[in-house]
Amino acid sequence: MRISRRWLVAAIVWTLFIWGNSLVPGEGSSSLSLGALEMIRSALDGLGLPSAWLTNFLVRKAAHAAEYAVLGVLVTGAVDGARTHRRGELSAICVTLLLVPSIDEAIQLFVPGRSGQISDVLLDCCGAAAGVLASYGVARLRRARVS
Repeated sequence: MRISRRWLVAAIVWTLFIWGNSLVPGEGSSSLSLGALEMIRSALDGLGLPSAWLTNFLVRKAAHAAEYAVLGVLVTGAVDGARTHRRGELSAICVTLLLVPSIDEAIQLFVPGRSGQISDVLLDCCGAAAGVLASYGVARLRRARVS
């Protein structure tokens, strides 16, 4: 297995970003997501689209999935830069993308106003899986274009 240092550094920095967000106390975290909710609602309203259906819960869960989708792409690039699909590389990707959200939710157990949720680990893993699949899908399209 050959590790790409550039992708690995990016994955580590992104992981620290995720974990840093988990260290924000509940009140601050809620304030951030409410601000994002208002920006998204304002944008939808500006486009003439309904926005009342959008809730803070949806924004928070979408953020979980999105940040882990990015991590999925970065970890795949670090561990399987050539997108070989070999068992060793896939195993390393899976283990990493299970450990990071598990540690993330464990961190939240010690932060005031936050709680670690198994459902969030599952959501994070789904987001990471989407990132991995997107990464392999893009690589496959690139190879098809070259052929």
